[in-house]
Amino acid sequence: MRRIAIRAPACGADIITYLKRVFRIHAEELQPGEQVEFAFDAERFPFADPIFESLMAAAGLRMIAARAEDGTRVFAAEKG
Repeated sequence: MRRIAIRAPACGADIITYLKRVFRIHAEELQPGEQVEFAFDAERFPFADPIFESLMAAAGLRMIAARAEDGTRVFAAEKG
């Protein structure tokens, strides 16, 4: 499974809008049924899991797992 590290925007962009765009861009690259992991800095992206799940769903992705690894949040997703 491919892992994609998502960095926080350097500017003062709206983080939710930024995440919507990131998920949409990566969802377009995936084939139906293909799985991917998104890795986020837990400090820079402090949102609850349901928010990530909702943003992924809006991009056509289904969250299949969530976990934390040494200050990093990892979400596995599958294109529907």
